[in-house]
Amino acid sequence: MATIADEYYVPIHDACVVRARRRRPCKRALKLTCCAIAVAFAVFRVLAKIDDNSVAKFSVDIASVEGLNGTTVVGARTVSPGFSLTARVENPRALTDWCSTGGQAVVSYAGVSLAWGPSPAFCVPKKGAAELTVAASGTGVGLSDDLRTRFGAEWNMGMALVEVEMKLFYDGNGCSWIGTSAYQGVSVVWRQLTLPGQGAPHAF
Repeated sequence: MATIADEYYVPIHDACVVRARRRRPCKRALKLTCCAIAVAFAVFRVLAKIDDNSVAKFSVDIASVEGLNGTTVVGARTVSPGFSLTARVENPRALTDWCSTGGQAVVSYAGVSLAWGPSPAFCVPKKGAAELTVAASGTGVGLSDDLRTRFGAEWNMGMALVEVEMKLFYDGNGCSWIGTSAYQGVSVVWRQLTLPGQGAPHAF
């Protein structure tokens, strides 16, 4: 026969177990959320690092040239040429811009610098492209008789080759806020281009 104490006795430890069981799903969900955030952040860091190491694509062309008539004048030993260069930059990055603090462009022939000038600072947006205009000029550039004769002949035939070199400067060009930083320092863009022939209508 049950006593009164037996009939109305509610074990205290059972209530504690019920409350603990109710808390377990919350703890489990919190742990899963924290793990998901940690994994997502780690994946983002990897993708950001890969993106940060992506290299921009450059192309350089000669838009116009002037001041080279001196190469065809008998006895002329110096020229004062001017070049208008068009540079195109394509940024493959999906997370960050591609930025340069500026630089220097040099146009040379057979190892002799004909013209030079600064390239402007720029920032190309993510997955974007931009065109830059660079003016390079030289004053009283000396040419030997042999070099002047050779250049004049090649230029008239549309076969004169010049080298265009652009040095671009970078300062913290990366995702510094997540601990990555690429292309600090100097990079070089180099192309060999054919000058238009003297008689070509688009030469000047």
